Amino acid sequence: MSLIKATVRFLHAWRHPDEIAREVETELRFHIEMRARANVDGGMNPDEAQRAALRSFGDFRQFKTECCEISRSLPFDSTPLRMGLHIAIASLAGAAALWAANTPHKSPISVLWQLGFIAVLTCLFSVARRNKRPHRQ
Repeated sequence: MSLIKATVRFLHAWRHPDEIAREVETELRFHIEMRARANVDGGMNPDEAQRAALRSFGDFRQFKTECCEISRSLPFDSTPLRMGLHIAIASLAGAAALWAANTPHKSPISVLWQLGFIAVLTCLFSVARRNKRPHRQ
């Protein structure tokens, strides 16, 4: 799959998680059904074949969750993007602090507005740092 298609699929998975979960479940159930049919062709009765297919498949919910997580993961290492985001937010916060320090304050409202702007940028930076996921290897 090309990088562009993988990125579009990633964005679609984040916008429509229920749809992706249904697609994954349909695909997994198809594979279980194919295993059950192979078991029936091998001489098992249908109920026994279905149970054997489910048993050989493992924990369905966990497998489904892992497949959905794979759909929602970026197709490339996002560390440079996160670093760039942190640097951009820190630069904006620094520029805002310099702007607030060097701008004449004509009223208390302008001071509060500038401090609020700096606080918002600082919160964005701390949220971006807190949501950092560990790098998968």
